[in-house]
Amino acid sequence: MKMIGALLKQLKISCEDTSPLISESMDHRISLGKKLRIKIHLAICGACQCYKTQLDIIKTLARKLGAEDSDLKNEVSLRPELKYKIKHSLKTNS
Repeated sequence: MKMIGALLKQLKISCEDTSPLISESMDHRISLGKKLRIKIHLAICGACQCYKTQLDIIKTLARKLGAEDSDLKNEVSLRPELKYKIKHSLKTNS
């Protein structure tokens, strides 16, 4: 029983320590230990649960916007004469 208590004490981390781990876990693979710390903390902290939900929403919206932007790139292009004028203007003004 003491061993379990010691383990839980080591895994217990603050919101200040957990929030960067949550963000990191969305961008990179993280160790099992970090995953456990996040899960345990999220089980007891409503504020960090909300923070993770907000990050999930932001990530989803960013992906959708990125997909929309890539679709627009295929649809929108400058006429060759406009491209030439812009390049020429940049060369003469720099």
